[in-house]
Amino acid sequence: MEDLEVICPVCGEPNYVPAEDLEELTEDDYFECESCGSHLQILSTDPLELVVVEDGEEGLFVDCPECGLTFEVEGEEEAVCPECGHRFVPDWSELGEDEGDVDYRS
Repeated sequence: MEDLEVICPVCGEPNYVPAEDLEELTEDDYFECESCGSHLQILSTDPLELVVVEDGEEGLFVDCPECGLTFEVEGEEEAVCPECGHRFVPDWSELGEDEGDVDYRS
């Protein structure tokens, strides 16, 4: 199994989750971008969906299930990938829940 590359939606730099930690990676885990220090929360692992919290501001970033591009979405409607045009509905079910106490740092 290979390390998982997670591109930070804030700075665009890659972060790597070691292969041995992938089995324990779950929704609601957190880690900090090694390049810019942004805190990333994993909402879903398949496809990868992240919430970015930076200086108290929150934005929802998703990975396009078709081409893998990470981009910010607004509202609770269908998302359209700016790269390939793929339309999909992100999983919004995790947004209303309290944040967990799990702290995952790559």
